[in-house]
Amino acid sequence: MIVFVFWFSIGMIAYVYVGYPLGLFLLGLILPNRKVSRRSIEPNVTLIISVYNEEATLDAKLKNTLALDYPKDHLEMLVVSDASSDKSDEITKHYEGDGIRLLRMPERGGKTVGLNEALRQAKGEIVLFSDANAMYEPDLVHKLVRNFADPKIGYVTGESRYMTSATSSVGVMENLYWTYEINVKKLESQLGSMVGADGAIYAIRKELYEPLQATDINDFVNPLQIIAKGFRGIYEPEAVCYEETASSFRGEFRRRVRIIGRSWRGLFRVSQLLNPFRYGAFSIALISHKLLRWLIPVMMMFAFLSNLALTGEGVLYQIFLGLQLLFLSFALVGVIFSVAQWKGKLFLFPYYICLANLASLIGIYKGLMGNTQSVWEPERQKARKRRMVKMTSALPLGLILLTIILSFGSKLLVKHDSISKYFFWGSAFFLTMVYAGYPLGLTLLTKIRKRSVEKKPFLPTVTLLVAAYNEEKVIEEKIQNALSLDYPKDKLKIMIASDGSTDQTNAIIQEYERDGILLHKYEPRRGKVSVLNRTIPVIESEITVLSDANTMYDPLAIKKLAENFADTSVGAVSGDVILENDDLYLGKSEGAYYRYERYLQEKETEVGCMVGVDGAMYAIRTQLFDAPSDNIILDDFVISMNIARQGYRVVYEPEAIAFESGSTTTKNEFKRKVRVIAGAIQAMKQGEGLPRFLNQPCFSMQFLFHKVMRWFVPIDLIVIFISNMTLLNEPFYQIAFVLQVIFYLIAIFAIFSNIEAKGLISIPFYFCMVNLAALLGIIKGLANLQPVTWEKVERG
Repeated sequence: MIVFVFWFSIGMIAYVYVGYPLGLFLLGLILPNRKVSRRSIEPNVTLIISVYNEEATLDAKLKNTLALDYPKDHLEMLVVSDASSDKSDEITKHYEGDGIRLLRMPERGGKTVGLNEALRQAKGEIVLFSDANAMYEPDLVHKLVRNFADPKIGYVTGESRYMTSATSSVGVMENLYWTYEINVKKLESQLGSMVGADGAIYAIRKELYEPLQATDINDFVNPLQIIAKGFRGIYEPEAVCYEETASSFRGEFRRRVRIIGRSWRGLFRVSQLLNPFRYGAFSIALISHKLLRWLIPVMMMFAFLSNLALTGEGVLYQIFLGLQLLFLSFALVGVIFSVAQWKGKLFLFPYYICLANLASLIGIYKGLMGNTQSVWEPERQKARKRRMVKMTSALPLGLILLTIILSFGSKLLVKHDSISKYFFWGSAFFLTMVYAGYPLGLTLLTKIRKRSVEKKPFLPTVTLLVAAYNEEKVIEEKIQNALSLDYPKDKLKIMIASDGSTDQTNAIIQEYERDGILLHKYEPRRGKVSVLNRTIPVIESEITVLSDANTMYDPLAIKKLAENFADTSVGAVSGDVILENDDLYLGKSEGAYYRYERYLQEKETEVGCMVGVDGAMYAIRTQLFDAPSDNIILDDFVISMNIARQGYRVVYEPEAIAFESGSTTTKNEFKRKVRVIAGAIQAMKQGEGLPRFLNQPCFSMQFLFHKVMRWFVPIDLIVIFISNMTLLNEPFYQIAFVLQVIFYLIAIFAIFSNIEAKGLISIPFYFCMVNLAALLGIIKGLANLQPVTWEKVERG
């Protein structure tokens, strides 16, 4: 069965990329080409330009349109604006005197909705569709419409050429792919009809247009509808337009996901075309050119996994595996080339293929789930915005790198089952101890020995210290929240240390100086730890409460924190920061993680001392402050650990409550966790924030299980996966491997498809995101790549 799966998958991949085009070529040599009865005609044409926020290119496009060599009394020019919010409509109105008409949609509905309305208003016999960035050759309209002299022709697609293909790495690959596509389209046209069209340059007989659904992709579904009516669709290589390539591999990836998701759903709206007994050769072309190509990533996974299982069956399978690994290795190098904008087809081509097939997989999934995108945003505009480039580039890079590591590791381990089993069960035990054994051990220990905190009403002098950098959005709310705290005013000072803020933060704080708010301004920006090191020593209060600017305290929070300091063994207290916006993308999964952490903190407190604090809300005895080095990144961890090193307890107070918004995006939470882990690794390298291992054995074990071992879980996961792959000859390990693959696939789908993580999906999604962040954090910490100054992460 595995042998069949392998050869079937390899055969399908070879057929789609090589066999189908080769078959078309050979049939073209054997069968007579289907001629097109072309002649020069000048029917009435409506040129429709679809626009959404295209101010950057629209003026040039309209000038290009007016320069077309076609009788103006036979050419209607219509710009369809999908409720553009930039200057696109104004630019169009400027050309109304030249005969260009604006059709503005009242609200965003997507390109297809606008085209439906435009076709209702179009006056031409022939309708030509165009994009705002597609620049036409002057004779393009003539070259297209001459084909409609043949009554059997229903639509005609011209040739798009990329202007920037030679100046960018993504352009090189997109141009290479498009050259391949053009040749396939030419061969299909010679034998009958090409599959689909190009939305930037294709024309149809207006009478053949059927209104489309909002989620339909017009240049795919509309041509299929025309074929279903018995007309041909052909390729016209002499009708040429020029357009820019995607600005990045990320942009090309997003475009492909969107196109394939909508095309998948559209295909099954005209599913009768898949019946070769009714539509003959076109059905075979549609299945081969589109359906099977979209399914290639599934075939690639089957081929790789079955090949792994067959490596012990002979040299042939080892050669195939080596070729696949070489391809993936080149793809890995291609990632580096793409980031550096270097041009090298040998490496960029494998990377482009991997990225395109990953996009197909996600597009199909979105299509099946009905999660298709009908509205669009120009890639040229998105290129100017900040995007989550680092994370989305790191994920394919990480996956490819992981595959390569797996392969070389499996070579060694597959020969020694006992070693593989040792690594598998050792790593599984490690993982179990981190996430289940440690909490269970704490719980049992508290049943045997529970150390309480001698709390009682206690009102020492307190300074609430807020370190801020460019917090103009929340600082006023934070000040008002601080002023409303239920704590004696004569015993509470509110101090804000501004670390070189360049927005209105300082000005807003100064407006509240009459209410007793103290501002410490530091110029230039130096980093949070440096600010704390210079501010805390001037504080005269017995207790210092440290807070983030976006964390809002319950009125009784300070009192609840202070009660713990009635116990002279307590040196620091951490509160309970509750995430409010569970409805956001990471809200529920992030909230579940925090609840797990709170449970550990409660049990650690009952054992004696908790490891670390929540930097958004914790209090310390001011006299115990032991200044970390100015270059320390994870200030709250080192400060609290330095207090624990002095023999004082760090405890958790669940009734000291504060509120904070959960992460609004994966990027924000990912960056925050990378910074945390990188900071922890840096502190360990410098020997700061470490327990006294000989004098504090119990606390040292807590530190080991709760922090160090968890930081290295991603490496443990890699070891489990590698060792499991080498043990697939036994049913138990086969099941374990399948479960791992399913777990990671769910996480990958959630990350790349932007599907809200709910229920069980949130577990693999958040787990993988956290551990990927830990892996990157370890690397950045070891290589000293994490800056000391912090970038404000938006939360809510």
